[in-house]
Amino acid sequence: LEDTDVLTRSVITQINEMLRVEDVHIRNNRLMHIKQSTFTPFGSLLLILFALLALVLFYYQINEDFTQLKAMNKELEITNAELSSFNHITSHDLQEPLRKIETFISRLVEKERDNLSDNGKVYLDKISVSAHNMRRLIQDLLLFSQTNKTEREFEHVSLQEIVQDVLQELEQDLESKKGVVKIKSKLPELTCIPFQIRQLFVNLIGNSIKYSKEGRPLVVEIFHSIYIPTESEKNILPLAKYHEIIVKDNGIGFEQQYANKIFELFERLHQKNQYSGSGIGLAICKKIIDNHSGHIIAEGMPDEGATFHIYLPV
Repeated sequence: LEDTDVLTRSVITQINEMLRVEDVHIRNNRLMHIKQSTFTPFGSLLLILFALLALVLFYYQINEDFTQLKAMNKELEITNAELSSFNHITSHDLQEPLRKIETFISRLVEKERDNLSDNGKVYLDKISVSAHNMRRLIQDLLLFSQTNKTEREFEHVSLQEIVQDVLQELEQDLESKKGVVKIKSKLPELTCIPFQIRQLFVNLIGNSIKYSKEGRPLVVEIFHSIYIPTESEKNILPLAKYHEIIVKDNGIGFEQQYANKIFELFERLHQKNQYSGSGIGLAICKKIIDNHSGHIIAEGMPDEGATFHIYLPV
């Protein structure tokens, strides 16, 4: 019986202890809840203030960006107006006096050449060549400015037909160099700006004619294939696949270190008295390829020839 009383007292003691612990736990929870309830409005207020501050900063940033954008658009409008004015001056005002110069040169050659001294004839020839070079430079500048225009109408056309048309235009120049153009694979149909792609091949094939090797018949070869860029090429060829068009010749070539320089405006690797040209042709090619979201690479070997790799989106 005594053992039973001891056990009973022990159980009661444990129960009382449990009740005490539970009571302490309940009080602590109440205190924590009160603290949280007190903190919640303050935290919510801070959160709202932070959100309002972020919105104000975001508004001012957008407003500043919009102001800068308006200024840039204004500058672009001014640039476009200047470009339009330049086109008008180039196509009319500059060429008009040049036409008169060429007309008077022609009359001098026809009627007065025999009356000139030997030095006079040399000077007249130099004036004629300079006038011709000036006309070519003006026309190339006008063409370059046209490739910068924002009005770009893309059409689905046959590249084979465009190149055949270019070859007809350059037929006499090719014959003068005893040159031949070989289309080694069927050229595709593609979506492009026809006028610009035509000018691209006029410039590339014309470049091969201009820099042909003296005493060696000119051979230009054109290839086409579908090209899938490697992972390492994704920075310059980001799309899944491209038309790769290769224009290769057996002309004088160039040092590979100048492969990028030749696409810059007015850059020439040879003296003017060696080869004619304005230094704009390949810059126009680069601009045309940029307009088509493509890429162009030049490879050269002195006395062996030049190769141009053109990548256009499929």
